[in-house]
Amino acid sequence: MEIKDTVTIVKDCIEKLSDDFRNNPNIYFCESDLQSSLFSLLLEKLDTRCSIKQTFVWGTFKPQKVQKIITRSVHSELLLPEGRIDLAVLDLEKIVFAVNSRGHNPGIRIEEGNHIFIEIKASRTSRSSITSKKQWQKLILADIEKLNKYKHQCLMLCFDFENLFGEMEISSIRDKTNKNIELYYVNTCYGDNYFC
Repeated sequence: MEIKDTVTIVKDCIEKLSDDFRNNPNIYFCESDLQSSLFSLLLEKLDTRCSIKQTFVWGTFKPQKVQKIITRSVHSELLLPEGRIDLAVLDLEKIVFAVNSRGHNPGIRIEEGNHIFIEIKASRTSRSSITSKKQWQKLILADIEKLNKYKHQCLMLCFDFENLFGEMEISSIRDKTNKNIELYYVNTCYGDNYFC
């Protein structure tokens, strides 16, 4: 599949989740709920599975043959040297499966390719809500700083349960992103005010 087709599918899934969040924010408890919902939407459209063609055995001059490794393009909590990526759609031709000489500590190494990385932030955590604009901005900018290290397509999704930021603050955050990063900032219709 062409990268532009994959990006279109990913953005369609994000729009579907965003619309649902705007209209039904109370079905999502925290960031993990949003992440798993988007993961499910992506799997419906991009459940490509194939064997990893490139393998690498480190820690020996006589590497053994690595068994066939099957993976799919959509990954959650992808561990990279710069930190974890919430969701990733990988270009399966541009990854390497690496394992040590004893067959332990496996991992995927990312080569330059048409990967898509997605970071998600929500203003409601599993324990409380983030009500400080400063704290909310700090959390978002930390993820943007991580994504700014990558050259391929990246998407930063901010789900604001509290309606903390207006256009001016969102624009200020957008100015700190590299050109390859697209920022989605989604407010609810309600906020966390349950009184009429």
